Amino acid sequence: MLELFKMKLKEKLSGKHFILANCIILFTGLALLGGLYYILNIQYQQPKTLFSRGPVTTQPRSLRLELEQPEDDSLVFTDSLIISGKTLPSKEVLIYTDDTNLIVNSKPDGSFTGEIDLAPFENKITVVVFNATGKSKSQERTVYYSKEKI
Repeated sequence: MLELFKMKLKEKLSGKHFILANCIILFTGLALLGGLYYILNIQYQQPKTLFSRGPVTTQPRSLRLELEQPEDDSLVFTDSLIISGKTLPSKEVLIYTDDTNLIVNSKPDGSFTGEIDLAPFENKITVVVFNATGKSKSQERTVYYSKEKI
């Protein structure tokens, strides 16, 4: 039987059989490589976007208060004044003078705006924000109101 097998090996393959054998080897190899690629990509799949749930870090949640308006020691000639600034989102901001009290809520971006009436001459304006634990942060500005323009 071994001699029969040796004789078969010595025979030349026809062109049709040679092409068929090479195609079978090629498609089997491609199927194995494609399967391996598919399995490795499923197992080690990367997320579609790295920051899909937002940035890795967030701003510190310590209480902050930044007044943008008015400037300290400013002189105005109208009897009302706009107070604006930034703090943490959705916080109540207390704005008060000797004569006026005003509470405004900060927007989702932390900005706030309020309008107060001024008394003649010197007005000390205090802006205070509180956090959930009761800590507060405040800033004070002095604004001078004159009915007569200089």
